[in-house]
Amino acid sequence: MPMSRTTVDIDRHALDAARIELGTKGLSATVNAALRQVGRRRALAGFDITRDIDGTPAEVEANRRERFSGPDEH
Repeated sequence: MPMSRTTVDIDRHALDAARIELGTKGLSATVNAALRQVGRRRALAGFDITRDIDGTPAEVEANRRERFSGPDEH
């Protein structure tokens, strides 16, 4: 996975809370785990078991494209 180095101000209390919640050690591990969680939460936010599992593969793919495309991409 590509990584980049950057400088950012981080709320230490929020970092400590995230580290405890995520079970991570270190700043980079905690920030990366938190970013992955946000992405996963977004991906699951629109999940509908009937639409996303019971549809045909083409219907499932069309629904995914619609949910994850930008407003100008539909």
